[in-house]
Amino acid sequence: MQLVYCDKKHNILETPQYLPTFRSGRNFVSVDESDLIKIPYGSFIFSLPERHPVCLDPKKRNFKITKKIAGKEAWAASAFISSGYLRTYLPAYVNKEKAPTLSLWAYSGVVSIDGEFYVPALRIDEDKRSDPQMHENDPLLEKKKKKIMDLYPENRLINQLYMCSTEYRCLCARNFFLGRFEVPVPTSPVCNARCLGCLSLQEKTKIKSAQFRLDFSPTPEEISQVINHHFKTVKKPVASFGQGCEGEPLVRGKDLAKAIKLIRKNTDEGTINLNTNGSLPMNAKSMMDAGLDSIRISLNSLTKKYYDRYYKPKGYKFDDVMKTIDMALDKGLWVSINLFFLPGFTDSEEEMEALWRFLEKYPIDMIQTRNLNIDPDFYLDEIGFKNSPALGIRRMLHNLNVDHPELRLGYYNPYLGRRLR
Repeated sequence: MQLVYCDKKHNILETPQYLPTFRSGRNFVSVDESDLIKIPYGSFIFSLPERHPVCLDPKKRNFKITKKIAGKEAWAASAFISSGYLRTYLPAYVNKEKAPTLSLWAYSGVVSIDGEFYVPALRIDEDKRSDPQMHENDPLLEKKKKKIMDLYPENRLINQLYMCSTEYRCLCARNFFLGRFEVPVPTSPVCNARCLGCLSLQEKTKIKSAQFRLDFSPTPEEISQVINHHFKTVKKPVASFGQGCEGEPLVRGKDLAKAIKLIRKNTDEGTINLNTNGSLPMNAKSMMDAGLDSIRISLNSLTKKYYDRYYKPKGYKFDDVMKTIDMALDKGLWVSINLFFLPGFTDSEEEMEALWRFLEKYPIDMIQTRNLNIDPDFYLDEIGFKNSPALGIRRMLHNLNVDHPELRLGYYNPYLGRRLR
């Protein structure tokens, strides 16, 4: 097993001189080969500028900062793992003074074994809907796109989805034109939270947004047209409000309720899902009453202080989020939480206790286990997390399965079957 690192020119290198290590939160841990899988297809290797790798000295068996390798400054390396996989450890490094805040990616440890990259991760969902190899078909995408856009030349939302599928390489958006799986439905240019890891709008930070935010409000008619097209052409279709290129869909709850009614006048097929921060219970209720099938509430933590420090809510409270979850369960929706995982924090003793208390009170159907896209040190500093003993992501998931065997763990919003009137 060899250390993977980078030079200042971002070349990816490896050396047997030092043993690689990983991080769990702020703590360094040795590498156990049983935690490793071969890096999944479609993953990337990144250099981490102004960050020195931390290694395990094979003689002294202690962790040490490695500033130079072969006489040249060494920077840490990281993997970004393709969708459907959950990382279990972070890359091991320490920041140089005034190191830039990292961009919004999910940074994983990486090592080399016999010339191949391995990462600490596990496949959390066997659904192949976003596997990268399914989307290496740009000529087909262009052909399908022209056909659909010719059918709906005035629909601005379809133009947005095309931009997402090409400029942002959004695999979910590509599915709309390719006629399969889940269609994303961005609808809101406005948000009532100021998330540290917001992909579409960063204010008063040096972090660059991953994509531009939607700059218009699609009408209920445009929305229903997109979803109706998807539902009539796709086997086991799902449509989801709430995407990375928009704000919070619940701020448009009444308009979305109108769109849902238009869809349900046309068809009982398809699953209509809402990805949301759950901030506005009454707006959520109007969508549920109109025919919403499932809801996914995004959370970085079930601990109020950490939630507030990450989401920085405007005009709502953590209790409003819990009220929305309670209401959805009462109305019989499929209820998921989209839990952002960061090794060493999510599996910490404090966070696990909060999650278990939540599950006892709110018997949700699913936890979507998502890697949190953010600089780990920036995140831990901003939410004020000091330290807490961590169990390990794999053991945490095992315990969830043992204590809550009815709870589904996965990555994608499920198709729920034909709607019963």
